[in-house]
Amino acid sequence: MKHDTYLIRWLRATNFDVNAAERMLRQNLKWRKSQKIKNIRNEDFKDMEQDFPITIDTYDKIGQPIGVLDLYEWDIRSAVLQGKTVRLVRYITALVENITGQVCERQQKGMNVTQDVMLLNADGINVVQQACPICLPLWIQFITSIQNYYPEWTDEFIIIDSPPAVQIILNAIRPFLSRNTRNIIKVFGHNRKNWMTYLDNKISRSERRKEYGGTKPPFKF
Repeated sequence: MKHDTYLIRWLRATNFDVNAAERMLRQNLKWRKSQKIKNIRNEDFKDMEQDFPITIDTYDKIGQPIGVLDLYEWDIRSAVLQGKTVRLVRYITALVENITGQVCERQQKGMNVTQDVMLLNADGINVVQQACPICLPLWIQFITSIQNYYPEWTDEFIIIDSPPAVQIILNAIRPFLSRNTRNIIKVFGHNRKNWMTYLDNKISRSERRKEYGGTKPPFKF
């Protein structure tokens, strides 16, 4: 955390306002201590992994780790109704720590990697399970947490096969998005040719699974 590649993130997030960057970083350190983030990657989340799967075992053409998420499998409404909101938020935080940790590990190996990528397949998501009124606060909490505690870590949020429900979520979180976050969200509809062309330029097909137009074997959870 004392490396320039880490500290520069806070300056970029605050338009190089040194005082604002220092306040933001100090708040982050307090949050990490109070939430015991240092050891979160060692916690057991087997109770969440089956219902909220994600893979972090692929990389783009410049070596950035990719978090791949089939959004239709995440039943946000069910988690909220079962009282698992806090647990789900902590699970998501552990996932973010995992992928940002991979960035740091790659830097330690001498690789010029400073960010990650999020790739989401939104085909099949619906208003009831992912964009309902009780679901939206969780999306808002997620995006504000990313901006406050993990600024400038993500190169792009790429969403493919986007149905109308995605716009409901985006409209809900838009007032909370920074300019930088708005700029890195790339949304593609069901035109396969469009998103295939975009992904081919960024991620080799050998690093993408079938749902994303690639040849990588399925992940066994």
